[in-house]
Amino acid sequence: MKTLTLNIENVEDIEYLESINYDDKVLNTALTIGLKSIQMSQTNMTGNSYIEPLRQIIEENNVENSENIKKIDNMLCDLLNIKNNSSRKGKLGESLAMNSLKKKYPDWKIENTTGTAHESDIFAYSENYGKILYEIKTYSSNVPTKEIQKFKDDMVTTNSKYGIFVSQTSGIVGKKLIDYEVINNSILVYISSSGLNGHGIEIGTEFLLSLIDSGYLDKRHLLKNEDVRDVLYKINESMFELNECINNFSRIKMQIDEHRNTMNRSIDTMHRNVIEYDTRANIIYKNLIETIKMYKPVNVSLLEQNIDISKLIDTSVLNMNNLMYFEKMYKMKDMKICSDDDNLYIIKNDSLVCKLIVNIDSIELSFYTKNLDIISINKEYERYNNDMINVKVLDNTINDNIWKIIEKRLECYK
Repeated sequence: MKTLTLNIENVEDIEYLESINYDDKVLNTALTIGLKSIQMSQTNMTGNSYIEPLRQIIEENNVENSENIKKIDNMLCDLLNIKNNSSRKGKLGESLAMNSLKKKYPDWKIENTTGTAHESDIFAYSENYGKILYEIKTYSSNVPTKEIQKFKDDMVTTNSKYGIFVSQTSGIVGKKLIDYEVINNSILVYISSSGLNGHGIEIGTEFLLSLIDSGYLDKRHLLKNEDVRDVLYKINESMFELNECINNFSRIKMQIDEHRNTMNRSIDTMHRNVIEYDTRANIIYKNLIETIKMYKPVNVSLLEQNIDISKLIDTSVLNMNNLMYFEKMYKMKDMKICSDDDNLYIIKNDSLVCKLIVNIDSIELSFYTKNLDIISINKEYERYNNDMINVKVLDNTINDNIWKIIEKRLECYK
């Protein structure tokens, strides 16, 4: 058993404590439920929370997989901080674009060349098409024309015939959703507002490959500019519809997540209410049973015999300090201490006055208030609950104030 002294400042908590008359049983139950709730809610919502179980499993296997998990860890950190860091946002966009290209074209040589001057972001090479440069942008506003010019300069520097400029998170000044131009016998394809799902870079690449396969740079090619513009118009329309579908999908999915979170919070609230009402019902039931027992008529044979105080001493149930209170009550006029199979009672003039509960470290006196006209309690030592006034006396306490309260309480009964 542990005794604590607390300073409570929350008004709602104080009102609740007053409503239950500081009942020890209710407080103990509330503390237990509160502890369980705290333990259940202590989830650290960071990247490590998700990655740590995977890390433990993979690191138990081999070093190679350990390196893979570090990459996943870094990507999670990028995702968690993407909105606040443009550099991380750019790296994430490049990484997702690389993955899309590698999945779509597994036989191509694909490299990240971000750290190399005048090399754009991604370099791709295939035996059939040669070298293709990719520039990936994740701007929050439309990409300016100076960035387009830098990309054109990179193509000249690297002697590349083909280039694809992708803006994943914004438009490109002067360009449609998908657009192209031919400069110095080189084809440049532009993809705007493509998103991070990889669709844009794949569509742009397929469009470029179609132009190459049609011999568009060959003067004798059969594909007319009008034909390309018609195809481009249809592709733009389809891309617009695709973006609209993706945006609606994302919006509805977000709404689903929001509704799910709202429902989960409501369910959590109802679950807490269920626990609270279940706890309160158990407490009320126990108090109800105690009340019924207190209203039970006293056995006539019980009234005719007092308990011998010496027997209480012999049983060693009572601490000597508590025995002192019994002796004082025993000597009061018209007072009897009687017992049945389960409990001790104080009876005055053949009327039930008080029930005594003997614990290992204390005794509790529960005074019956049915016949009292006025009820007042001393909040320092007494508690009122279910028509009973309860006084608890610890076995290591000799307190004259407590005895005066008990004595005064006993004298109230005629």
